[in-house]
Amino acid sequence: MKQENMTKFNKIFPWYAGLSGDLLFWVAIDTLFLTVVKNFNAAQIVSLTTVSLITCIILQVPLLKIIKKIGNTNSVRFGSFLWLVSSILLTFGPNYIIVALGKIIYEISSTFQNMSNAVLKNNLELQNRNNEYIKVKTKSNTIYAAVTMIISFIASLMFNLNNYLPMLCCIFFCLICFILSFYIVDYSNYNKINEEKNVVNKIKYNKLIILLIISYGLFFPIVNSGQSNGKLFIQQELLLNFDVEKTALIIGAILCISRIVRVISNIIFNKIHKKYQEKVGVILPILLSVSIALMILGSFVKVSIILKFSIMSLGYIIILFIRDPFKVYVQDLALRKVGKRGQQTLLTTIELSRKVGRAIISLSFTLILVDNPMITVIAVLFILSVIEILISMKLYKLILSNKEVKSKEKSKRNYEQPVS
Repeated sequence: MKQENMTKFNKIFPWYAGLSGDLLFWVAIDTLFLTVVKNFNAAQIVSLTTVSLITCIILQVPLLKIIKKIGNTNSVRFGSFLWLVSSILLTFGPNYIIVALGKIIYEISSTFQNMSNAVLKNNLELQNRNNEYIKVKTKSNTIYAAVTMIISFIASLMFNLNNYLPMLCCIFFCLICFILSFYIVDYSNYNKINEEKNVVNKIKYNKLIILLIISYGLFFPIVNSGQSNGKLFIQQELLLNFDVEKTALIIGAILCISRIVRVISNIIFNKIHKKYQEKVGVILPILLSVSIALMILGSFVKVSIILKFSIMSLGYIIILFIRDPFKVYVQDLALRKVGKRGQQTLLTTIELSRKVGRAIISLSFTLILVDNPMITVIAVLFILSVIEILISMKLYKLILSNKEVKSKEKSKRNYEQPVS
């Protein structure tokens, strides 16, 4: 019976993780929906993200306690339920407060759903498939990237037919994910960690773990800001050379290409990781820095408009190429470097680091843009990306150092073991 359930889990998990990667349809028309349907102004729309992030950051400690109490399996189900509630509130919320509540629940739900990574890791180990975490997660991300690519083509058309149609589809997908969550079961003995006496449940925050948290907490805010502000930066440059209609068409084409590239990156990442192993943790931050540098350099090109926007667009597309692979790599590394009893805490901590970094960068850039042009923000992102490279290089050296130590200890034990 257990083997039968595990087989179901193996088939369903990639689809669950892929379809619950974000609020489908919402991410494609969120600002449009809030502006046209809810009549929110720019300040209200920006404040929704700030309020929800800060609230979620404040609630991280009690949320972690709840996760430890209810376990990985129930956390995934509860997170999926909150996802559904959030989509309903965002769709039908009659005022700012209700919509803000929906956004807060949306951020909170991700903390619970993040435990699906621990479920996957534990179940793979039960099947002696320890090294297949990246393979399965890459498959999930490929599904997500493919679905969001299709949605990016049709969401605007659906919105024009009926303003609520994309959000009704969003609710439908959330309902599907909630149903699928009942098949995401942690069959290991570490579904729920009992706070027993004389048992160490705390994470050992060594240099490697601390750098891992910092790296994740810096990389993703840079990526998020690079996507949103990078798109706006390209849009501003386009408007200086083209009318609104042509600008919209070019931006649409760039977004479509970037979505296709995102699908490709997820398809090939497993092979890339097998080839370069831990070097991936340095290669991806370098590509992040290159992507931002290309957007900056492209903005200064005057000799050819085609060359100018080709360079800037390439920079934007690279950001989409590296986004999912880095997330999968860090999650896999985190789960490998911490004991079973520390999985829930570490997954929650790295997610918290991302939200703290995102909140700080978002608030800082809002203040910068009051008196400075967009290129100032992009330049700051480039500086932060260089810092991320330095952190990733230090992390890479620590990983290699730990491997050498473990290898020597293993050799020593084998040498000292008496021959029977």
